[in-house]
Amino acid sequence: MSEAPRVLRLSTQMFPERGRFSAFRGEFARRVVSMDVVDRADGRPRIDVTILPLEPVAVANVAATASEFVRNPIHLKDGRDTLRLDIVVGAAPIHYTHAGEERSYASGEAHFGDHGRPLRISAPFGGSIRGIIVRTTALRTLVANPEDLAGRFVRPGPALYLLEGYLRSLATLAESPQPPLELSCPIGTHILDLTAAALGPTSDAREIIAERGVKAARLRALSSEIAQRCCTAGFDLDHLAASLGLSRRHVQRLLAETGKSFTQHVTERRLQRARAMLTDWRSEHLRVIDIALSVGFNDVSHFNRMFRRLFGDAPSDVRAAAQIERVATRNACQPEC
Repeated sequence: MSEAPRVLRLSTQMFPERGRFSAFRGEFARRVVSMDVVDRADGRPRIDVTILPLEPVAVANVAATASEFVRNPIHLKDGRDTLRLDIVVGAAPIHYTHAGEERSYASGEAHFGDHGRPLRISAPFGGSIRGIIVRTTALRTLVANPEDLAGRFVRPGPALYLLEGYLRSLATLAESPQPPLELSCPIGTHILDLTAAALGPTSDAREIIAERGVKAARLRALSSEIAQRCCTAGFDLDHLAASLGLSRRHVQRLLAETGKSFTQHVTERRLQRARAMLTDWRSEHLRVIDIALSVGFNDVSHFNRMFRRLFGDAPSDVRAAAQIERVATRNACQPEC
């Protein structure tokens, strides 16, 4: 069975202070992409890079102090046949010079580039980028001649918002050393779809993208919104739909495909939050009824029934087990502490 590639993390802080930036530049060119990295931070550079491989794409997060990244003709000899969509996510503007175009990009705006051409990225005030690196052959299945779009300014819009939100939701996946193969492949396909949607897909690809990548991104956005607002008073289906710019009926159809209604999703999220509070020592001063009320249940008997149905134990039993475990851990540590 194929093994999922590991997440790449690279930072200037990984290297000894003496010769730190020079060592980082060498590793960046070797492990990320062949290009020069120039310090513009008066000798106090810090650059952090994370690359999450999700075949057929990779998601790169780069945060840097004032610096430049330059890919000159000499670097093109590495034969990289990949394209990149960079979304500026930091407050500072970032300037791109590529394919005969020059432009500064503000937060939320995106630049499309081709690793087969010279490129200069200038961040005079530092900045952060969230990028997608995709094989040219993969993107060609959805976008006509995508390499011809190099240097293009990608305007913020529904497709780019969906893509950026989807990428944000992958934060926990990027924290793991190796994303599960069964997740990385479909997620990579969804990101490919959303990238094509932001650039402009062919007419034949539009239906595929809408059914595959766009639907997945909207479901993930719905799940994230429910998780964040499930305990907010008055939160209902209409509020959920309005927050994502979708119709109530569209949201109902999307949720129906998960096998759970809006109410079931909200109830499950509330119960998960209650369980987290019951096992947290910082909530020990709260009664079970206080926790039930805080997550949105008005009837403690109903809360107890639903909690047992989901987790198999009563709320009081879960709290007691967590307290016993904490005591056992403290006692085991006591001889050494």
